[in-house]
Amino acid sequence: MALHIKVEIVNPNDLLSGVPSSSTPQFSADTSKIIIQDSLFSSSKKTARLLQSLLMEKEPTSFVIITDSRVRRLYGQKIRELFAPIATTDLIAIPQGERSKTLDCCSEILLQLSKLKFDKNGVLVLLGGGVVGDLGGFVASIYKRGVRYVQVPTTLLAQVDSSIGGKTGVDMPWGKNQVGTIYQPLAVLIDPRFLDTLPERDILNGIGEMVKYGIIANERIFTSLQRKSEFHSLSKTLIDLIEPCCKIKARIVTEDEFEQNVRSILNYGHTVAHAIEASSNFRPNHGISVLIGMLCEGWIARQLGIFEKEDFEREEKLILRILPRRKTKALSLKETTKFVNFAFADKKNIGGKLMMSLPERIGRMHRTSEGSYKIEVPESLLKDAIVRLQSIL
Repeated sequence: MALHIKVEIVNPNDLLSGVPSSSTPQFSADTSKIIIQDSLFSSSKKTARLLQSLLMEKEPTSFVIITDSRVRRLYGQKIRELFAPIATTDLIAIPQGERSKTLDCCSEILLQLSKLKFDKNGVLVLLGGGVVGDLGGFVASIYKRGVRYVQVPTTLLAQVDSSIGGKTGVDMPWGKNQVGTIYQPLAVLIDPRFLDTLPERDILNGIGEMVKYGIIANERIFTSLQRKSEFHSLSKTLIDLIEPCCKIKARIVTEDEFEQNVRSILNYGHTVAHAIEASSNFRPNHGISVLIGMLCEGWIARQLGIFEKEDFEREEKLILRILPRRKTKALSLKETTKFVNFAFADKKNIGGKLMMSLPERIGRMHRTSEGSYKIEVPESLLKDAIVRLQSIL
């Protein structure tokens, strides 16, 4: 059965106004919910009413918050206090960063859950960015063969992309996200207030994914970003783009939950991005890597005669404006063989062939005559693209 994802904007005044319980938002059990609301976590009453709606099938025996060391300092105690009146609430913190996305870290979290006597009726609360969401979702999918979980994304990248769609997993020595599951969260609770404490590097991370959404599905998003004069701080433009990005991903995942075809367009730029990250020991930020990946894959699409020239030039001009030069100058792309090997470990590849999802114009991805969004790319063209990257970064 196809997954149904619903984007629901919750008005906190409705939750706190004392309206009858029948007016509390109700959702079907087979729906993964996305709720976007400023100051969503401003009071325990609001949180309790929302959770009562989300957990209508079965009251939780307990909550365990999984977060990282930085987010724990900023928000750990506050979120714990909001959940504690509903059920016993514990917290597990992992070291910040991509290097925590490992089987070893996963095993440690599983052990801690066991020691806490966390059971099948408990709910995990994943408070953090993409690493916490990916790793915590993987834990949720395998602990006692699956427990409920809620995503509470605190970074721009997680709010517009990684928290939605149920992809979970860990990195392996041979590549990024090589072991994992597709396991949908009960809900994704997005509060833009978390972004008030976001460092500049994490704003750029999120912008990388926003540019992707503009290219693959919505030219208006792309045009809104083109109009921005700078990309190093939060703005109303960025906040306003969260919801349209979420809607695009919800629509695509609803249509193709297990990435048989159209969901692969969400990976535009990611074949190269993941190779950059894996070959650089995960030092580059994901969003920066995606921007560089789109530079590379956009050029490949142009060489294949897929990407319209004017739109290719628009894409390249915007990405080069956004990319921080100090970071790209330090990026090493010289180990071509190592880089290509990581690219060939990408999940989209079929039968040893390098496959990419590529744009034909801003706002639309290319579809073959057979209806596939995956296009075979010669290895030689990828190597040429890497050489070109070195010349323009």
